Amino acid sequence: MAINNINNMANNRLQNSGSSQSVAGKTGSDVAATDGRATAAKTDSVSLTNEAQQLQQMQKSLSASTTGNESRVESLKKAIASGEYKVDSERVAKKMSAFEGQLDKLLG
Repeated sequence: MAINNINNMANNRLQNSGSSQSVAGKTGSDVAATDGRATAAKTDSVSLTNEAQQLQQMQKSLSASTTGNESRVESLKKAIASGEYKVDSERVAKKMSAFEGQLDKLLG
């Protein structure tokens, strides 16, 4: 979603109101100086809550950090791409069952 520039909106209103003075290409302060109806240039502002600032900081730190598993991930990618990686279905089933048991305990 784009935020419209208030100065441009003021210029458009002045042009559309039949003003005898041309305001095209002027900034809000220029309009205020040339047209008595425009009092002052307004600016847009945005403020973030503390929670949003903390979330933004966490996202930055997480994207900058490394897990130390890059070499393992890279070797797994190569093994999968070459068809050498084999899934141990019994091990996967045991881990899924253990996870479900833990989840049942947590959720009751």
